[in-house]
Amino acid sequence: MRPRNPPSLLIASLGILLLTATVRAGQWIPVGPPGGDVRSLAVDPLDPQRVYLGTAEGMLYRSDVGGLDWQRLQPGFPRRGQSLDAIVVSPVGTLLVGFWDVRGQGGGAAVSTDQGRTFTLATSLEGESVRSLALAPSDPRRAVAGALSGVFASRDGGLSWRRISPEGHPELRNVESVAIDPRDPRVIYVGTWHLPWKTSDGGATWTPLHAGMVADSDVFTLTLDRRDPQRIFATACTGIHRSTDGALHWTRVRGIPLSSQRTRAFAQDQLHPDSFYAGTTEGLWISDDDTRTWRVATTARDIVVNALAALPDGTLLVGSEGAGVLRSCDHGRTWAASNSGFSERFVSRIVFDSVGQRVLVGVRGDRSHGGVLAAPTSRGPWTQLGVGLAGREILSLATAEAFVLAGTDEGLFTLHLADAVWRRLPLVHNGQETQPRVADIAVLPGPVLLAATPQGIFRSRDAGQSWQVTLAAQAGPMSALAVSPEDPTVVLLATRLGFWMSADAGSTWRATTGPKDAQVNAVAVLPGERHLIFVAANNGLYLSADLGRSWTRGGWGLPRSDLTGIAVHPDGRTAYVSDFKWGGVYRTEDRGQTWTKLTDSGLASDRIWTLGLAPAWPDEILAASLAGGLHLFTLRGERSAPDRAAVPSGGVSANRLDLRASPARVRVSGFEQTGCIPHQ
Repeated sequence: MRPRNPPSLLIASLGILLLTATVRAGQWIPVGPPGGDVRSLAVDPLDPQRVYLGTAEGMLYRSDVGGLDWQRLQPGFPRRGQSLDAIVVSPVGTLLVGFWDVRGQGGGAAVSTDQGRTFTLATSLEGESVRSLALAPSDPRRAVAGALSGVFASRDGGLSWRRISPEGHPELRNVESVAIDPRDPRVIYVGTWHLPWKTSDGGATWTPLHAGMVADSDVFTLTLDRRDPQRIFATACTGIHRSTDGALHWTRVRGIPLSSQRTRAFAQDQLHPDSFYAGTTEGLWISDDDTRTWRVATTARDIVVNALAALPDGTLLVGSEGAGVLRSCDHGRTWAASNSGFSERFVSRIVFDSVGQRVLVGVRGDRSHGGVLAAPTSRGPWTQLGVGLAGREILSLATAEAFVLAGTDEGLFTLHLADAVWRRLPLVHNGQETQPRVADIAVLPGPVLLAATPQGIFRSRDAGQSWQVTLAAQAGPMSALAVSPEDPTVVLLATRLGFWMSADAGSTWRATTGPKDAQVNAVAVLPGERHLIFVAANNGLYLSADLGRSWTRGGWGLPRSDLTGIAVHPDGRTAYVSDFKWGGVYRTEDRGQTWTKLTDSGLASDRIWTLGLAPAWPDEILAASLAGGLHLFTLRGERSAPDRAAVPSGGVSANRLDLRASPARVRVSGFEQTGCIPHQ
C-alpha cells in the first residue's frame, strides 16, 4: 500500500504552488526614463508616418505618428545584445533589419511582414556582422548587405543571401555603407572602413573609387542624388565628399567645421531636393543650396547624431546617442525631444526619498545626457535633477535630510535643498583633493557620510564639508557598503580582498570573514534580523546569519550566476535578487532558504542590473534591465497605483528638496519633451 503524503508536506507543496502563482501573476511594464541611444531610423514608404527605430541592444520601436511617440514592438526583434544598425522598408511595407553582435563576432539579417511584430531570420546570413543594407529602387526584392566579411546580395527580399565580393579580400571588407543605382540594380556602391568600391555587374568585378577622397576615410554613408544617380555623396570620418561622375572622382564638401566633420548620417529632403542634412558628432547641419553652404541646426553641440529621417511632410527626426529622438516640424529651426514610449537608458542605481515623494535613479553609460533623474512616482514622469554632472557616469546614489549624493567616476557630488547645480565635495587624501571613483555611498544618522573609493573609505561628520580616510586602500578595491537597519552604527564593507565591519559608524574598521572567491556586487542586512546578511556576487548569493563570521551559499531555486542587485522587504523575510548573466528576478519569503523566479513577461531584457523596492509600498518592485530602461512589477495581480509615490528606506524629503517637475515635459540637453502634431 502506498504511504500517504503527510499533511505538513501537502501544506508546504500547496504553499509553494500558491507562491508561484502569486509571483507569476501580472507582468512587468516599462516606466522610463525616456531617451537613450538610437542606432537607426527608417521610414515606411507605404505609410510615411510609420517610422522604425533600432537600438544597440536589439530593441525595435515603431512610431505610427511621424515620431511623435513610440511603442516597443512585442515580441519584436528576437535577439537581445544585437546592434540594429541597418533598417530598410520595401514599398509594400516589408521590414528588413541588419544586425551585429555587440559582444561577439556574429550577426545577420531578419525579415518582418507584420510591421515588426515578428521576424524570420535569414539563415544564409547567420553569423555575419551586418552593418548596412540597401534595397534596389527598381526591384525592391533585390537587396544588398554590407558586413565585416564583405558584400552579400538577395533576390527574395532578404530571406536568402549569397556572397558577391571575393571571400577573404584584404580591402573589400568592413563594409559600413551600401547604395544601389535606381536605374540598374547591378550597379552597387559600398563604403568600407578604408575607402569606397563599385561594381557594375552585380559583384562579378569590383573597382576601388577613391580619387580625390582623403586617404583612409571610414565611409559611413553613401547617398545617390534623386535628381541624378551619377551624383553621389559619401560621408566619412573625414567629412563629406561629392562625386558627379558615378564615384570616379571625389571633391570635398566645405562649410562644416573640422571639429564637426565626422558625419555618421546623411539625408536628402523629400520635398526640396537641393536641401541636405548632415548628422555629425557635433549636431545636425543643414544646407539649402545644394551643399554649397551649411548652417548648424541643433544648438547643443553635445548631440551625437547616429541616424536621420526626413519625412515627406517636412518633419525631421534625429536619432542620437543618449538624448534619444529629436523632432523638428519647421525645417530644423526648432527642436523638441520626442521620446514618449522610448526608453533605453541604463539605470545604475535606484533610491527613494524619505516621505515617498520622489524616486531617484542614476544613469550610467551616458556622460552627456545621463546624470540623476527624478520622478514623483515609480511610473514617472521623469526630469533631470540639477545640472553639473555632464561628462560623468553615476556609479552610486544616496539621499540625506537636505541633499542628494551622487558618486561618479570622477568624484562625489551633492545637490542641496535650494540648489539647481551639483557641487563636488572635497575628498582630500594625503593633503591633496582627489576625484576618485565612488563605488558606493552610505548615509548614517547625524548625518555621517561614508564614500567607498579606490583610495579608501572617506568619512564626513559635517555633511561633506570635510573628510578623513578611516580605512586605507590596502583593504582592496571597494565595491559595496551596507548599514544595519537595526543598528545604524554597524556598517559592512565588501572589497575585492575581503570583508570589513565597523561598529562605530565607520570611524574604525576590523577585517571579518567574507565569501571566498567571490566578487561582491551588492550587500544587504535584513531588517529585524540584526545578524542576517545577503551578498550578491558574481558566482551567486551568499548568506551569513552571524554578521559575517560564517557563510552559506544561496538557497534552493537560485542559480549560481552573476547576481548584481538586492532589494529587501521591510518584513525582514522577503527579498529579491537580480541575475545579470542568465537573467531574471528571484524572490524569497523565508529569508533566503528558497527562491522563486518572477515572470519575465513584459521585460525588454531579463538581464537585470539593479532593483528598487519602496518599503511603504512593497508590492511594487522596480528593475533596471540591460535594455528598455526601468520596469515595474506589481506583485498582487494587476493592481496599479498611478498616483502613488514610492517611499524610501531613508533619505531626503522631496518637499524640502523641491524636486518637483512639470508632469508634461522632460528636458534633455536643452530640448523639451514637446512636439508638433503630425500632418494628416
